[in-house]
Amino acid sequence: MRNAWVSLVLFCVCLSLPAPAAEKKKEKPDIEEKVEVIGKVPLTRALQSVSVLDRDQMQGFGGDGLQGLMNQCPGILVLNAGNPAQFSYAFARGAAVNQLLVLVDGVKLHDPSSSLAGNFSFLDPQLVEKVEVVRGPLSSLYGSSAMGGVVNVVTRRDEGLAVSLAGGSHGTLAGDLHFGRRLGDFRVSVNGSLLDYDERLVNDRVERRSLSVHSGFQRDGLSLGLSLFGQFVDAGIPWNLGAPTPRRGYQQDNFILSLPLSLALGRNGRLEVTGSLRWNRYDFRDPDDAWNPQFANESFIAEAQARYSSTLLERLHLVVGADVSSQRIANAENGQPLIARAAMALGSVYADLQADLGRLLLSGSLRVDRYQGLDAVLSPHLGASFTIAPFLKLRASASRSFRAPSLPEMLNPYWGNPGLRPEKGGSLEAGFDCYLPRLQGGVTVFASTYRNLIGFSPLTSRFANINRADVDGAEASCDWEFVAGLRARVAYTYLHTRDAQYGRELLRRPRHVLNSSLSYSGRRLSLVVEAAYVGRRLDYDELLWTVAENKAFSQVGLLLRQKVLKNMEVFCRVDNALNSRFDEVLGYPAPLRRVMVGAAYRVGE
Repeated sequence: MRNAWVSLVLFCVCLSLPAPAAEKKKEKPDIEEKVEVIGKVPLTRALQSVSVLDRDQMQGFGGDGLQGLMNQCPGILVLNAGNPAQFSYAFARGAAVNQLLVLVDGVKLHDPSSSLAGNFSFLDPQLVEKVEVVRGPLSSLYGSSAMGGVVNVVTRRDEGLAVSLAGGSHGTLAGDLHFGRRLGDFRVSVNGSLLDYDERLVNDRVERRSLSVHSGFQRDGLSLGLSLFGQFVDAGIPWNLGAPTPRRGYQQDNFILSLPLSLALGRNGRLEVTGSLRWNRYDFRDPDDAWNPQFANESFIAEAQARYSSTLLERLHLVVGADVSSQRIANAENGQPLIARAAMALGSVYADLQADLGRLLLSGSLRVDRYQGLDAVLSPHLGASFTIAPFLKLRASASRSFRAPSLPEMLNPYWGNPGLRPEKGGSLEAGFDCYLPRLQGGVTVFASTYRNLIGFSPLTSRFANINRADVDGAEASCDWEFVAGLRARVAYTYLHTRDAQYGRELLRRPRHVLNSSLSYSGRRLSLVVEAAYVGRRLDYDELLWTVAENKAFSQVGLLLRQKVLKNMEVFCRVDNALNSRFDEVLGYPAPLRRVMVGAAYRVGE
């Protein structure tokens, strides 16, 4: 496997050497950048609460997954259950983990064979060009599971060559490769990465392989593409119920194949069509577990999406679209079929209309989703923004959202309930955004109510729509380059949650979360210091089968990069620099201090 990696690196080096180019340095955030997840709208005109994590931040932290990067966004909290490859619980403004929708290049990274959502722990930031995070409901555009927000992971497609290799404590080896080139109207890019992690504790190990390939053709108003995205994870689970588990582990594989087409129609119209195939597999094994030594989930999704956009009368921007998909799953337990084969078809149509009245921008959208066996669900959205000055924008919106019950929630022979209804949500938010050349930031207040939440009923011993939750809070962010090359970033979230069923706070939702960083970037040297604080929160104690309080924690990370040659730099990253002991998820200790040292080579990038 590693010999193949070396051959691929050498091949790409040879292709890139004839046309070296100076390294491009991003001086400041591009506030006019189009945000793809909301229809290629400029960031300064967005009606939603949006954060964009760029490539510079990717090269900083988050080497083990997108967790560290996501936590730099206000309103977002991602908690890992132990080492970097264990399951990540992502909460957007207090919404449940399965109420946050994850996309890869606009295609839903969804596993209908599980009631959980996308797992950030296996998404490798080295394959990513940027991450677009919409905080707040977006079911009016994306349907089910977009109740708390949408995360769009945009994989790398830029030209040039980049190779890095690093090693460090806890037996860690990491490497990645990017190669992209354009030949006339054709372009191609290849991204690959590996991560091996082997803690001294028995069975605390990770092997992750990642790959993305893009090819495309573009001429005049026509664009055609072919994309492949894959992740392969083999990891051990060192602890269960407080005891070591030397043979407990899982394998998880994910594939996405997509074919996007974009065609200009007339002067202002554009048609975009995407067909995609997705395959997910999760296989858990522990021969020493008497209750559940093995289970496996597998799903396959075929989907077609079409969207037409046009500008009318120079002031109105219209988007209409339709999605159709077919889901198939199979679940097995201890070698026996649990759900031998199940399928669901769904279809949706939506429309979004924006009126640009100069300083005032109005928007209204409506989506209708119909899942096989369920009643149709309407998801409306109304929003408005007012530009007080070129650098200051006020905005407000109201939305309704939903999450359709998963196939296992309805069909599991032990816990399933075919009569489940979709979860429903309603949200209000208001805030302001500031866009100055060296200062960007904003403040948002929000309130959400979630009804018909699916939970386990002790009366029927099955899933049921029995719960309601209320969430309100505020979030603030600031990105300030107060001296050339010296930048400070701060993201703060306040949450007040209430679980109506039990009359307490929602589990794993702290009142206070603060992330901050201070960075210096010079011609040859760059330094980043990051600090995070997560307040106390209720959690579930698996040993006592009860709810308990999990203590607040803080941690510090460091990154140093030094340019040694024209196209090469060395770097050192320290995670959990103060060697703090804490549990992000109760009962699963977070890794202690880890030091990574490596080198990166870039040309034409």
